[in-house]
Amino acid sequence: MASSTSALTSALLSGSIVISGLGSGTDFNEVIDQLVEIESINMNRLETWKATWEEKIEVITALNTRMLALEEAAGAMDTEKEFLSRAATSSNTSVVTATATSSASTGASTVTVGQNVKHIVSTAGCADADTTAYGGSGGTLILESNGVSYNVAIDAADTLNDIVDKINAVTGENIVASIENDGTSSNQYHLVLTSGTGGDAGRITATQNPTALSLGGKDMVVSDTSSWGGASIGLTGMFTGDKSVASVYGYTFTVASSSNPSTIGADSFELNWTASAGGGSGTITVPADYTPGDSIEVEKGVFIQLGEGSVSDGESFSVNAYANDIDDAELGTWSGPAISTEGNYQGSVSKTFSFEVISAGNLQAGGGGDTIVMRWTDSLGNTGTVSLSDADQSYEVDQGFTIKLDAGTVTHGDDFQVNVFAPDKQQGQDTGLAQNCKLIHEGFSDTTITPVTDSDATFTYTYGGETTSVAVEAGTVLADLVDKINNDENNPGVEASIVNDGLGLPNSYRLVLTGTNTGAQYQISSVEHDFTGSNFSSGGDAGGGFSTSQLATNSMIQVDGFPTGDVFLQRTSNTVTDVITGVSLALVDGGTSRVTVSVDASAVADKIEAFINAVNYVQDYIRSNTKYDAEGDETGVLIGNYAFQIAKSQIDSLLNSSIPGLTDGEDAYTLLQQIGITSNPDDEGRWIIDEDILEDALADNPEAVAKLFINDTTTGSSGVAKQMYDLMDTQTNDETGICSVLISNYEGIVKNIDKKIDSEEARLELYRQRQVEKFARLEATLSTLSNTQTALESAIAELPSSSGD
Repeated sequence: MASSTSALTSALLSGSIVISGLGSGTDFNEVIDQLVEIESINMNRLETWKATWEEKIEVITALNTRMLALEEAAGAMDTEKEFLSRAATSSNTSVVTATATSSASTGASTVTVGQNVKHIVSTAGCADADTTAYGGSGGTLILESNGVSYNVAIDAADTLNDIVDKINAVTGENIVASIENDGTSSNQYHLVLTSGTGGDAGRITATQNPTALSLGGKDMVVSDTSSWGGASIGLTGMFTGDKSVASVYGYTFTVASSSNPSTIGADSFELNWTASAGGGSGTITVPADYTPGDSIEVEKGVFIQLGEGSVSDGESFSVNAYANDIDDAELGTWSGPAISTEGNYQGSVSKTFSFEVISAGNLQAGGGGDTIVMRWTDSLGNTGTVSLSDADQSYEVDQGFTIKLDAGTVTHGDDFQVNVFAPDKQQGQDTGLAQNCKLIHEGFSDTTITPVTDSDATFTYTYGGETTSVAVEAGTVLADLVDKINNDENNPGVEASIVNDGLGLPNSYRLVLTGTNTGAQYQISSVEHDFTGSNFSSGGDAGGGFSTSQLATNSMIQVDGFPTGDVFLQRTSNTVTDVITGVSLALVDGGTSRVTVSVDASAVADKIEAFINAVNYVQDYIRSNTKYDAEGDETGVLIGNYAFQIAKSQIDSLLNSSIPGLTDGEDAYTLLQQIGITSNPDDEGRWIIDEDILEDALADNPEAVAKLFINDTTTGSSGVAKQMYDLMDTQTNDETGICSVLISNYEGIVKNIDKKIDSEEARLELYRQRQVEKFARLEATLSTLSNTQTALESAIAELPSSSGD
């Protein structure tokens, strides 16, 4: 007995009482569980109560979500531009199609997509028109247009005015020369040539130019052939000579030949060359196996091409190469040291670079001072930064344009601009559509067998004014060259492909280079390679054996007669979005179309329907969760909730009321009911739309319908969309909104219930422990009694028999 009592005491102290039921044959644990369950009635009531409040919070949260959706729907149509959706139509969809956004104004515009667009060439800026000589070395200026050549005699002392007069005297209306003032503070005068014939045929080309004015995109031109024989001379590449050395570099090439005459492509001879600027000179050996028309590298991006014919010892020709396409800086707010604009612009369109200092400091010669950082943006939307740390160094900005600052202090926020020029001010185009550039090679024998080079080499091209080089290993075949170009990680946007011309000739496989961007700024040019051991040509007008199949061009349009005359608005794409506000024009072909913008009644009706649906989305939910069901099965969770009823009442009142600021008898509509929007008493008051009435109202007076919904700052009226937005904005405020306040209150109730539940859980645990202790003692007592009973029964069994023996 003492042993059982001691064990019970120990178990009670350790909190690990286990009632086995062996002593009594009864499962007291089950009895205890049942007693605790009976005692938990208050706990169960609390859990049910908590679940009820949590369900209410869930419903309120869902209502808040619906009210936010209504706020969004209202906010998307509470201004006139948002509400009155626009539709654009074109009278001639074979010329242009149009789409409109809500920011478009109603009305009509005449859109002309260029046809037979005239070529306009403009030189870089000149200091004046009537004093400075721009005749260069003097000689014959040869201009070509529409298949006709015009020889203009130029004197070295000729001014811009003189050159204009001389050109017009020879060309008449076929090429019209003029002077344009761009309005800048320096070098504002430009010689402008306009073709008399439109389209590609009317393109103006200067095949010989002795002047100091660049008229071609390669920045180089033959300037004198008076001492040259009959062989043609071609130029390819893109001149890279620096403006800081000279604005015009003059090259003279002289034949040195032991045999007179020497036949090009049959006899070997030498060309000695000298440059008037930069100190360049050299000797070019033209081998006997030279292929007429192939490119021969000179220097600084200059390549010459000699055509078939013969040359004699001492014959010479001259080339002008230009580095005057970067203007001086327009200083703006600049207060720092002197700015030098240098390099040689390699782009194909004129533009303006705008600079702003974003990291200032003191720039020193030789370095050691601060690093000056300037952000630049060009007029085409490109942007970047240039960092300058040494006043003795020139730093590249973009496309061959470099800049240099003298030593001195540079101020944060200071700005300046630099204009850069390309001769093609407006391309001569048959149709004013933007297109990409395409070059086609003269051809190769196969795609997978014959290597294009038997030694390691480089294939180089320029796209959009940026030069890219591709390493080409010995043994590379044409198909592999295509892969190397396309997979080059530095590829700026040129796609290589192969076309079989189907003629079965030794050069039927044509390598094609295609720009992936439309727009005149994305020309492919200056192709070169140093392949050996194959017949992979290096001639063509683009170099490297490539000829231009298609120039990259801008789209060209006039809107309502602007610009006037032969000038067009130019864009890089055939989708024009920034000429007519809110209207996107998709250009299809040359011609004229009338583009009309009107109210899109169908889209407006859709917005109204979406708004009413959002209203019903809220109202239906409130009705569902506040309704009374006599049997109780479908009674709403928030029945009798005053806040819910207020919210519903406010929405209904807003939609039923006349619009503040609108006057009956003066304004066409003052109530939603007048345009077919009413509540349906047969469907619990849901809001409905009579589509016929709404359609008639929108057709008759869409602006009056809009006033029922929008915030009209002109009249001071506040329509239902604006009112609803404001109401929902208030009702859904994170702190003071009706739902937020209810949720906060209800969460407080749940928190208090949780405290009671915690307290009840603790009480029930104590109750359980007391029951365990009680039944443990009972188990111990019963075990003792059982043992005593067993002992007595054994003792009785051992007593002597009481029989008479």
